[in-house]
Amino acid sequence: MAGTTDGRRTDTRQRIHQVALDVFSERGYEKATLREIAERLEITRPALYYHYKSKEDILASIHRDLATSIDDIIDWARSRPADLQTRREVLHRLSALMAGPWGQFTRFAQENEAAMRDLAAASEFVERMESLAELLRPSDTVRGRIRARLALSALFMAGSRAHQLGGTDRTRSAAALETADELVADG
Repeated sequence: MAGTTDGRRTDTRQRIHQVALDVFSERGYEKATLREIAERLEITRPALYYHYKSKEDILASIHRDLATSIDDIIDWARSRPADLQTRREVLHRLSALMAGPWGQFTRFAQENEAAMRDLAAASEFVERMESLAELLRPSDTVRGRIRARLALSALFMAGSRAHQLGGTDRTRSAAALETADELVADG
């Protein structure tokens, strides 16, 4: 029975995260309110306060979930041989994350840099990106390190630059993954 309760709590948190991201994205983080999030969720503000005391708490929780997902990828990659197959699998796992709420969060983060700067865990995110870049580098050269960072940038760009790049989300994601795969290839 405890698993069910935990499952419902997780589902509720995920639902709050999704609605909050929608509100943050539509209204802007500064203009978004807990009242508006509660209304969209069709719950009372006290019910929302039971889970989160502020929109900052919601944002930090979303960020923690994302960090956990990235940590899982990093841990997996570190347990594998440092080869092309592992690098490509890291990219595919990141791309899959970007296709979900992670993509929406990264778009939000890029559009709301001030809110992200105030987030205590933002510097940890930079460290995670550095770890991913190290895992993705095809060689320990300046060129290899540049290629790894460009591969990461391609994945993020696909979701955040729709207007400039055109195409559907799926088309951009596939093109970014193909480009990133080429960048992390040996040689």
